[in-house]
Amino acid sequence: MPAVAIVGRKNVGKSTIFNRLTGTRQSIVYKEPGVTRDRVYGEVEWRGRSFDLIDTGGFFPDEEFALAHSIQRQIENALKEADLVYFVVDGRAGLKPADRDISDELRKTGKPVFLLVNKIDNDHVVHHAAEFHELGHNEMFPVSAEAGFGFGDIMDATLERIPAQRISRRSNIIRLLILGRPNSGKSTLLNAFFKEERAIVDAKPGTTRDVVNVRVEYGSKTIEIIDTAGIRKRSRIKEPIEFYSVMRAIKMIDRTDVAILTFDTGAGIVDQDQRIAALVLSKAKSLIIAPNKIDLIGKRDLHRIIPSTVKSMPFLDFVPVIPISAKLGTNVDDLMSKVIDIHRESSKTVNQGLLDTMVASLKPPPDGALLKLRQTGMRPPIFEATISSRVKESYIKYLRNQIRNYLGFSGIPILIRTNVKGKRRHR
Repeated sequence: MPAVAIVGRKNVGKSTIFNRLTGTRQSIVYKEPGVTRDRVYGEVEWRGRSFDLIDTGGFFPDEEFALAHSIQRQIENALKEADLVYFVVDGRAGLKPADRDISDELRKTGKPVFLLVNKIDNDHVVHHAAEFHELGHNEMFPVSAEAGFGFGDIMDATLERIPAQRISRRSNIIRLLILGRPNSGKSTLLNAFFKEERAIVDAKPGTTRDVVNVRVEYGSKTIEIIDTAGIRKRSRIKEPIEFYSVMRAIKMIDRTDVAILTFDTGAGIVDQDQRIAALVLSKAKSLIIAPNKIDLIGKRDLHRIIPSTVKSMPFLDFVPVIPISAKLGTNVDDLMSKVIDIHRESSKTVNQGLLDTMVASLKPPPDGALLKLRQTGMRPPIFEATISSRVKESYIKYLRNQIRNYLGFSGIPILIRTNVKGKRRHR
């Protein structure tokens, strides 16, 4: 798919433009400069066509701070992928020396550049846009990301400069979400899936702030992998930026197909891991548990990882556990294969004859009968149980377990709706 990269100084409104064009709140928008660190991907649709939009971290040539070089690499990689560049400047602040430096760097790429003069939201700052002609970019657009001003012209011009691409069928894409506490190895796992650095990995916990999503072709499947900020207890969240990033990670569960919960095997499972898993299941999403960093575990203890994980999370007895080393790539291919298997399982439709045969072999509910069982939905699988009287939750649990025994659905929540058709009493 064609791609457009957004670059510019810190705090010029790149992420606000990204959110405006993709129709999401995927990139974090906050008053503190330099919030975006990773490449963040989104899809833009306009006049029956689509393209990928890549948000990047604040670009400041020769700046020195802890993650500056990693962010710089992310920007460089985004520019390599891009067919077109949106160079964003702050029209309210005016032309800065760093804007000239960035302009020179972009000119070296040979990529077409659209200069977006942002924050032109009133007559008092319109005249500021003129000074940016000095940068020498032929296509310049005054815009206001917050007000939504000026983007129609940009979209039309973009379609003229990028390869044609019809809107993709999103139903063919498997959305995979990576969840876990800070420093559990989520970004390392994302990079392991791609065998390159797609998310910034640093020894300090909490490096990932944005939701980072990228697509990979795995066999015949297209998988959108989403890395999120580490989710910790709200009481331990001190910075507003971290609060927003955690809330965004939680919201991403709604739009995922399969979630991977990873944790550091050295630290073991804690209450917060259980809360994250329960949150995924409460939204009826498929789940895989991936104990990470097994390269740091002694060989004698490796065989204990799966049993101890299951014991620590007894309510996840139907969820597959795949121990991995994201750093070394151990079992990463097995993990991806399981994702595809689970997605396929959650989409299957069970033959009614098979359901009838299964029902005939089951024990009836107390003081009643199970009259009929039929499938009414997929992703997740939904079944309607027609019974002659009301039943307790224990019988629904028994029925759910029997469906798994007969039909599979490993790692997939099964929803059962009851339809009581008892005999009416005559008065």
